[in-house]
Amino acid sequence: MTSGGNTGAQVIPQGRSRLPARPVVGIIAALLLVEAASHLPAAIRAGLRHGTRGYWVATTKRCERSACTWSGSFESPKGHVVLSSAQYIGRIPVAAHAGTSLPALFPGGSGLVFPPTGSDLWISLLVMLVLAVGGLYWASRPLVARYLRDRKPSP
Repeated sequence: MTSGGNTGAQVIPQGRSRLPARPVVGIIAALLLVEAASHLPAAIRAGLRHGTRGYWVATTKRCERSACTWSGSFESPKGHVVLSSAQYIGRIPVAAHAGTSLPALFPGGSGLVFPPTGSDLWISLLVMLVLAVGGLYWASRPLVARYLRDRKPSP
């Protein structure tokens, strides 16, 4: 007895092609790798609570759709601007406004400042780094295998 219904197989209309997965994953993985690697040293230092203590001062709020981000500067306890463009990686109070000052830790190496109690951002960045390396491996494996096979000397 045969079934006359839908078999569940996906039919791709002629003339349309699917986006190739390996190049897309490779590009995304490369971008994640660069992003994670560039911020990881500062996040580790912040996790160890190493860096310059001071204050993050909110300067500009930018909202897109329902998400808002604050930019600010990092100042020493004496009020000297150490970093004119800094992103605070921590909880910013809902009532924050331009001029709001929060205690902060600047570990150096990037435009990120953290709460003085430290941060566990390094854990997320490390996971992102591992996923990025895995994605790059998966995306490039066939190319590397073909390259090595083609370079193998023939007898």
